Amino acid sequence: MTRINPTQPHESLAIQIFKPNYRSEKRLPVLFFLIYLAVWTALFYMISGCSSTSPQRLQAHFESEPQATEVIRGKLSAQPQDRLPVGLAIVLDTGGSQAPVAITENTWPQFAARVKHEAQKHFPVSMQEVIQLERIPSGEAFGLMKGISENSQIEAILVVLSSGKEVRGPAQFNVLPEVGTLNGYQVENHAIVELGLLDTKSGKLLLQSQGRSFAILEQLDSPMASNRYPKVTGSAMTNPIFPEDRRALETLRIVALNEALDQAIMKLEGKWPTGLGKPKLAAPAQGSVAPSELGI
Repeated sequence: MTRINPTQPHESLAIQIFKPNYRSEKRLPVLFFLIYLAVWTALFYMISGCSSTSPQRLQAHFESEPQATEVIRGKLSAQPQDRLPVGLAIVLDTGGSQAPVAITENTWPQFAARVKHEAQKHFPVSMQEVIQLERIPSGEAFGLMKGISENSQIEAILVVLSSGKEVRGPAQFNVLPEVGTLNGYQVENHAIVELGLLDTKSGKLLLQSQGRSFAILEQLDSPMASNRYPKVTGSAMTNPIFPEDRRALETLRIVALNEALDQAIMKLEGKWPTGLGKPKLAAPAQGSVAPSELGI
């Protein structure tokens, strides 16, 4: 009698081959998150790299005054109140911007009020006139500014030029524990503000500075009402802003713009000749720092 040893059932082999790897299942969400993080990191550094190499357009249009300190000293010495009469030119030119900028036909007066307040607060200047220009003041545009200065004895003109870059990508947000994670998107706006103090007689740059900043908007895809989104956070802000849905992008751009302006003002103050004139603390300009200026 021949004894036949029973073989192992084929089912056990099938189960062994197709049994899912629990450890692999746990790694998949981590892998997707790392890919998502790598994409956003690459986008961030790409934008940061582009911003860091952006040319200073005012320096490309105007020659710098090598004797700027002597010129400013001479202009201030002729003023009885030791404050330089200055005009303000807000340029709406978007030629160097890769994103919609916050300065528009509707918002430029509020922005001009903020610039005027900050300039008179940090520099011994007195803003006499404010004008709006469609492009960087050269040729006929600069002739127009010189004409204004002849009528009002303006000694210099502070030119403000802004540009920006913006990127948008998907994101996920934890709204509430009982709701869980919801899909949304994140928008990052990088703003650049250039300031240039032009001598109205020579047309040369007496002082120049550049400020950079960024702000982030977090928004849900779903129309669900939330007191946490949309949320705007600036690079220099300690507390976020929660604007209305329809004004979220506008708020994002204005926050980045104002922070870039503040940095440009600070840098320009550092370049002002020491001991020339005394800035007078100006009263807050109406609406210059109000929430309405931020689009909320």
